[in-house]
Amino acid sequence: MADRMQITIIGMGLIGASAGLALRKYQDKVTIVGHDRNLRLAGQAKSMGAVDRTEWNLINAVVKADRIVMAVPAGEIRDTLTAMAQDLKNGCVILDLSDVKTSVLDWAAELLPPHVSLVGGHPIVVTENLDTSGARADLFAGKLFCLMTDARSSDAAVRLATDLIEAMGGKPFFLDPVEHDGMVAATVHAPTLMAAALMEAAITSPGWADMRKLAGTQFYASTLITADDGKAAASACAANREHTVRWLDRLIGELDECRDLLAAGEDEKLADMIERGLEAGRKWLHAQARGDWEEPVMSAAEIPSSGSYLGQMIGMGAFRQRGPQPGGRQPGKPKK
Repeated sequence: MADRMQITIIGMGLIGASAGLALRKYQDKVTIVGHDRNLRLAGQAKSMGAVDRTEWNLINAVVKADRIVMAVPAGEIRDTLTAMAQDLKNGCVILDLSDVKTSVLDWAAELLPPHVSLVGGHPIVVTENLDTSGARADLFAGKLFCLMTDARSSDAAVRLATDLIEAMGGKPFFLDPVEHDGMVAATVHAPTLMAAALMEAAITSPGWADMRKLAGTQFYASTLITADDGKAAASACAANREHTVRWLDRLIGELDECRDLLAAGEDEKLADMIERGLEAGRKWLHAQARGDWEEPVMSAAEIPSSGSYLGQMIGMGAFRQRGPQPGGRQPGKPKK
C-alpha cells in the first residue's frame, strides 16, 4: 500500500479550516495535519473534523509534509518561511493563501531551499462568518482561486498547486503577481483603510456617544473590516504599500469630487454618480453569486434592488457576524 500523502495546513482560521474540510473527501489517501499558534483555533478545527491531528510545534507539523497550505496573515509569512525552510521535504510544494503575492514570492525566493517550491494562491469568497466556526467544505466550490507564480516556479509545482486548488473545489485563475496585488489594493486594502478612517472619524467625534445609537446597516457596511485584527490588516496593507497608496490617492480624489458636487448643489450629478455605483455593485454581486464573469445581460427585473443588494451583501445576520471579500475577473492563461 502506497504511503499516504501528508498535507499540512498552517493557520486554522476560516480559510485554513475550510481547506481541511474540503480535502476530507480524500481521507483514504491523505493525512491532514493542522498547526496554529492559537491552540483554541487548532482544537476547534480538530473538533469539526478539518484535520486528522494538530501539531503545536511548527517543525513537527511540516517536516513530513508533501504539501503545505499556508493560511496566515501576510505579516506572519516571512517569519513562518524562515522558521521552517530548512526542515522541509525534497519536493514539498507550499500553497500560500494570503492576499498579497509579490512580497511573498520574493520572500520565498530568498528564504526557501531549491528543493522546495512556493506557489501563490488567493481564494475569492464572500461570506458572512469569517472565523473558524464558519468553515465549511464547500467554501471554495466553484469560486475563483487566484494562482500566481514567478520565474522560479517549476511546471511540476504549478501543476501540483493547481491540482490542490481543484481538489478543494476552486477554479484556478492565473494572474501575474503584480497585476493581482494592484487589483487587491483596490478591492481589499484601500477599502480596509477607508473603513478604518470612517470609524476613526466617528469615534473621535465629541458626539459619538449618542451618534452610535443611530448607526445602522449603512454604517455597519461602510466600516466593515474583515481582518482578524488591526495588526493583520496593517501588515497586509504594508506588504502591498505602493499599490495601496495609489488607490488611496484615487479614492481621495473621488471623495473630493463628491464633496465639491454636494457643496455646489450639483444634486443631479451626485445622484448620477451614486446610481452608477449602485448599478455596478448589483451586477458585481450577481456575477459573484453565479460565478459567471462574462458581461451579464440583465433585465431591470433581474437586477437586485439597492435594499436586497445590501441584504445579500452582508446578510441579515450582519450584526452577528462579519463579512465579504472581493471578486475577480475571468480565468485566463498564466503569463510567461
